Amino acid sequence: MEILARPTSFDDRTGPDFWIDEAIWGHRLYDEQTPWLTFLEFLNVLHAEHQSGRAFREVDLNSLSYRPQLQLRLRNLVFNNPHIMTVLAEDRADDAAWSIWLEKMTETVGGLEKPDFTYLRDHFESFQDFAAVISFLQGSAIEGSSNKRWSSKFVFPFGPNALYEDANVKPQGSVSNDRRFFARTGELLYLMLCRSRDADALRGLLVSRFLENPTPYDSMARALQGEPQPAKAERAGAYLPCSSHPLFDRLAEDWLAILSLPIPAYDAIPHLVTMTGLNIILYQLERAREVLDHEPVRLVCEVVSPKKSVVRDLSADSYQRNNLLPQQAVERFVRRIEETPEWQATIGSDDPVLNAGDILRKTFGWPDSEDDELAPEAGALIDQLADRAISRHKQHFGKIHMTWARAIGLSSRRSSRRVRYAPTDRLLKTLVVCCVDKRLEFRDFLGLLCDRYGIVIGDAQARNFIVTGDADQEDFSDNARRLEERLASLGLLKRLSDSCAYVENPFQRAQAA
Repeated sequence: MEILARPTSFDDRTGPDFWIDEAIWGHRLYDEQTPWLTFLEFLNVLHAEHQSGRAFREVDLNSLSYRPQLQLRLRNLVFNNPHIMTVLAEDRADDAAWSIWLEKMTETVGGLEKPDFTYLRDHFESFQDFAAVISFLQGSAIEGSSNKRWSSKFVFPFGPNALYEDANVKPQGSVSNDRRFFARTGELLYLMLCRSRDADALRGLLVSRFLENPTPYDSMARALQGEPQPAKAERAGAYLPCSSHPLFDRLAEDWLAILSLPIPAYDAIPHLVTMTGLNIILYQLERAREVLDHEPVRLVCEVVSPKKSVVRDLSADSYQRNNLLPQQAVERFVRRIEETPEWQATIGSDDPVLNAGDILRKTFGWPDSEDDELAPEAGALIDQLADRAISRHKQHFGKIHMTWARAIGLSSRRSSRRVRYAPTDRLLKTLVVCCVDKRLEFRDFLGLLCDRYGIVIGDAQARNFIVTGDADQEDFSDNARRLEERLASLGLLKRLSDSCAYVENPFQRAQAA
């Protein structure tokens, strides 16, 4: 695994204030971009790169530059169209309904220099049919109940015509891309899969299932949008520090397993989103562990019990320990500069503070500051940088573990004051359909979850806690038993005898039948 250098494009101060979080994890992990929005941004990158004939092919590392779609006509019609219900309520004749709506829509449309929606009359047999399509796409929107502005709302990714980037449409009509909800985490996801050993296999499945697989729902988006509307400029600047990583390969394997299921592509998307969320959480923790040189990451998961248990406390401790890991990595990443020969030479130089400032600017991209000259010693500069880096980290990078674990159903506060790992039924089903081919013995399933994702549920995986006396074997045996009962109630496990239970993939089982 090679760690790549900081890109020189950020030396002109158009990039982050300093290059620390990005050097560890990439540019960038952002808590306000949910796993769903990350997947949508990924699809935008994939579609643009496929259109350019280079999907999952990095000519040079971190050279990604792509032109996404805007689809402003589509998003105006679906999310900036209050008039349609008013016209429908008036119950006018079809021609009159079209005429009134077209006049009202032209007055309030955003981001289009010369709005013209008359083509819609050729695409729909009646105004009622048009309104029904709008209603359907509104109802299937991603996070449709959010209070985001209309230009930051997204239809379900039924196909290439339904893909577009986040945008900021000003009242005066100007349009620019926005990095709040498409904050580059989807670009990192694209680069991770691009650098996995299964990139070629993934390319074929993703293109065939999402980009070149005509569906009636994508045809609806095409009927509303008309001709695709690309952004005016390309989007560049993505940076992923690792040229390869075992987690990239595991993420690709998870995607391949889900994409190979005999289910429609849009039914596979929620499982892809969930496994993406889990793997990116683990990527953040794993990179932090590598910086700190810690032991492997473990997620002690409580299968929710009716009363407080030892496993619940250990799960909460595990959650808190992992939640602090990235922040500890940031401080360690800054302070290990003190161990380098270059820094030691600076300490003994004629002007250690000035020379130390030069090293920090060169290494971390820390901008010049008048406070540098006031520092009493070189070590004080390190303290200042570490404090500022941690403060910046807490704003967004440091919230990924907390917000994403909750979003994918990995963490919970149910029946407890402390947050702990307590997987929901939705996450458990995704883990089964992703990790189980047809069926797998229950004990082997527990071992696979631990080996693959660091998830600790049963007593065999919790040996360290049992040996140290933090828990009894019975505590984790009961935890595993509760999981077995949960999976059975979900139709994901079948017990053949007292000593033999199998976890079954419901989609593969249906195919075999």
